[in-house]
Amino acid sequence: MAPKETGYPESGLWKDYLDNQRVKAMAEQIVLASSRFDSAAFIKTVMSDGYVSLELKDRIRRIAQGLYRHLPPDYEKALRIIKKAAPDLRDFENWCLTTYVELYGLKHFDASMAALEFLTRHGTGEFAIRPFVLEYTDRVLPIMHRWAEDKNEHVRRLAAEGSRPRGVWVAHIPAFKQNPRRVIELLDKLIADPSLYVRKAVANNLNDISKDNPDIAVKTARRWQRNGEKTTAWIIKHGCRSLIKQGHPDVFGLLGFTEKPKVAVRNLKTSRKKVSIGGSFDISVEIVSKARADQRLSIDYRVHYRKANGKLAPKVFKLAEKTLVAGSTLSLSTGHSFRTMTTRKHYPGKHQVEIVINGRTYESITFLLTS
Repeated sequence: MAPKETGYPESGLWKDYLDNQRVKAMAEQIVLASSRFDSAAFIKTVMSDGYVSLELKDRIRRIAQGLYRHLPPDYEKALRIIKKAAPDLRDFENWCLTTYVELYGLKHFDASMAALEFLTRHGTGEFAIRPFVLEYTDRVLPIMHRWAEDKNEHVRRLAAEGSRPRGVWVAHIPAFKQNPRRVIELLDKLIADPSLYVRKAVANNLNDISKDNPDIAVKTARRWQRNGEKTTAWIIKHGCRSLIKQGHPDVFGLLGFTEKPKVAVRNLKTSRKKVSIGGSFDISVEIVSKARADQRLSIDYRVHYRKANGKLAPKVFKLAEKTLVAGSTLSLSTGHSFRTMTTRKHYPGKHQVEIVINGRTYESITFLLTS
């Protein structure tokens, strides 16, 4: 994810965190770190060739390229200036500094690792670290183990985020996707971290692992659960969120739900058999206990949307998390909208909705979406 910033830009666009005023302010701070820095030439380099039309990551890259052009050609001298300026720059400006390391520091391993350890305290190094992990896996991992024990939460977070097999906005790490053992050894040091910021990164990493190695993720979560730490339950639930949506059969017991619920699903209905694109309907269902003991249920409904090619694609929605008392019946209902969104375009035709309880699919019905 992008680093956190205060003062959201008026445009509402992340790229405008790095507008022309911020570029000028950044240049002024670097001049304070090095009086020989040509701020006017730097601003001209950055702002030329359609800078205002660039999106966030392209703006960051352009600024890093401008730094390379106008800082000393000696990489370590340039790093000293960057590190001096960093504490007085904001998060997105510091992202430009770590991108400088990402683009130009790969042949300077030791200096770059030290720079990222320092710079991540003022922004984030989670994107810049990826090429180094890919190129120098065996050299980076011992450093990450040291970072995992650092006093600074931002450095510890870099260990957890930088080792993600997939990550966000970054290249995947095939070796970690194939075998996450060394990543898990690193995360073992961080599951009881006092910082929620770090624990979120641990959970995100586990979620990445679950996408390629679901059984290993469940086994790891089960082992972590035995450590008795109060914070572990949240990490496991957040880290297994993809497995929950997929209905992986072994994950629900970890989260306190009944592993093999004894229930019957009855009277699954939609308030309309036909609904138009842009409209909505209600979904209702009854869940009947067939057990002599109370059961803890995670109840979802899965809509199979028709795609442009006519095939159906499932999307899971949360209905409820309930304790079903022995011998009782639970009645549930919810509204569902077919409003067009940027993330989903609707196509007319037959659709399907089904009930999923603790990862297991029960009754389903069809309905017609019309244009």
